[in-house]
Amino acid sequence: MGLPPPYEQSVPNPAPPPSYFGNNPPPPAGFVAPEAPPRTTVITSPQAPAGPPGKLGPGPTGTTCQTCNKTVVTRVDYVPNNRTHIISAALCILAGCCCGCFVPYCMRSCKTANHYCPQCKAFVGAFTPS
Repeated sequence: MGLPPPYEQSVPNPAPPPSYFGNNPPPPAGFVAPEAPPRTTVITSPQAPAGPPGKLGPGPTGTTCQTCNKTVVTRVDYVPNNRTHIISAALCILAGCCCGCFVPYCMRSCKTANHYCPQCKAFVGAFTPS
C-alpha cells in the first residue's frame, strides 16, 4: 500500500458578509438606549354597523333591515332545498309510485324560508328548518 493521493490546495476563505449595522458601527458595550414614552392611540369610529338580524323564523318575522335601517316585518319566499329533494326521492322509492314525491314541494316545513325587506326588497336572511 502506498500513500494516499495528495489533497488539493484549499481555497482561501471568502470575504465576510456585510455588516448588519450598515455604515453605523454597533453601539459600545454597556450602552443603554433612552426609553421612549409610551404611545396612546385613540381610535374613534362612527356608530358600529348593526350586526346580523335577530333570529329569523319560518314565517314573517319582525327585524331591522340592514340596508334601509327600518324596523319591518319581513316578506317570506319559500324555496325548495336539498332536504326537499331528498324527502321527495325517498317517498317516491318507498311508496313505489310518483304520487308521493310531490308532497314535500307543497309543505313549507320542507323548504327554506328566504326573508326580504318589504320596503327596499333587500335579502335579510334565511331560515332552514332543522
